[in-house]
Amino acid sequence: MVLICIVLIQISFLIVPILSQNRNSPCTTPTRENGRCIPVKSCKIITDALASGTSEAIRFAQQSQCGYDSVPLVCCGTRSVQQQDGDIFSHRLLPNRNVCGIEITNDRIVGGTSTDIDEFPWLVLLRYLDDFGDDAGFRCGGSLINERYILTAAHCVIVNRNQGISLNSVRLGEWRLSTNRDCIGQISLQKCAGPVVDVGVDTTVPHPRYNARSRDNDIGLVRMQRSVGFTDYIKPICLPSPNASPSSPGINMMVAGWGSTENASNSDVKQKVSVPIVSSTDCARRIGRRGTITDNQLCAGGVQGKDSCQGDSGGPLMKILEQSANIQWIQEGVISWGIGCGVVGYPGVYTRVSRYSTWIVDNML
Repeated sequence: MVLICIVLIQISFLIVPILSQNRNSPCTTPTRENGRCIPVKSCKIITDALASGTSEAIRFAQQSQCGYDSVPLVCCGTRSVQQQDGDIFSHRLLPNRNVCGIEITNDRIVGGTSTDIDEFPWLVLLRYLDDFGDDAGFRCGGSLINERYILTAAHCVIVNRNQGISLNSVRLGEWRLSTNRDCIGQISLQKCAGPVVDVGVDTTVPHPRYNARSRDNDIGLVRMQRSVGFTDYIKPICLPSPNASPSSPGINMMVAGWGSTENASNSDVKQKVSVPIVSSTDCARRIGRRGTITDNQLCAGGVQGKDSCQGDSGGPLMKILEQSANIQWIQEGVISWGIGCGVVGYPGVYTRVSRYSTWIVDNML
C-alpha cells in the first residue's frame, strides 16, 4: 500500500492536463489497444507499471494521459509497456514511435527514381580509407537507429579490411554527393537541407557468427565517436519487434541508396525503388547453387532493372509501419548480397532484422 501511494503521488506530478477527452470516453492506448479514459488511480496497468520505477514505465504513463477532470485521466487498456510481445520501441536506447521512421515528405538503385531532399533521413554513407590513409570513398550504406549507432551489414565493417581499406567515418544528412549544400527548386523558392554531418567511427560490432561464405548473420553496428542531433534531414528509422513474422510474398518494400546505376556509375543523388518480397523457397530455387537462404534472411526483387547493388550494401529494406497515424517506416532488412544488379529472376538477399532486434539492443552501450 505504501508503494502504491508513492506511485500515485508520482503520477500526479507526471501527468498534466494537455488533452481534453472526457472521463469514460473511448481512446487508444500507447500499445494500440482500444481503451477507456479513466482516473489514473483506477487503472491497475498504469499503477503496476509505475511500481517498477523504470523510465519506460514513466514514459508509458505520460503517453497514456488523455485528460483531466479534477484528477488525471489515462487511457487504460490491458497491456503495459512491459507486455508488448517483445516490442523494442520502448527500449531506453531506441527512439520511440513518436520519433523513429517519420519523414517530412510525402544513381545506384537500379530502376530507381530520385528521392526528395528530405526523404529517408536515416540513410547514411560509410566512408573508407586505404592503407596509405587516403580517401577510398563511400563503399557501403547504413541506417541511423539512435543518436549514436548505425545499423549496417557485417561485411561492410570487417570484409573490407582484407581489401586494403578500412571504415573511417559516417556521413549523415546527405542527398546530392556533388554539392556542398543540397537545395531544390528555383532560387526564390529554394528548399535547402542542413549541412551534412561527418562523424568518425568509434567502434564496430559485426555479428560474431557472420559467415563470409554463406553470408549468414550479415549484420553489424557502427558506434560513432559522438552523438548526433535529430533534424528534418537526420532521423532514426524504426526497428521491428524481435522475431516478428516476415512480410508475405508479393508485398512491396523500398530500398534506397547511392550505389551503382544502370550505367555502372554511382548515383549523385539518393535513389529509391520498390521491390516485391519473394518467398524463401522460391528465392532458393532461383539462386540455386549461388548460395543458400536461411531463416535469418529474406529475399526481394528479381524484377528487371529494379534492385539494390554494389554501394548499397548495408542499407535498409523498408516498409511502411502498419497502424501508424503518420507515414512511418520500419526496417525489415539489411542489404546483403545478390546475383548481378537488377537481373530478372534473381532476387536480392537481405538480412532479416527482426531476427536480430534483441542482439542489436544488447550490443548498444
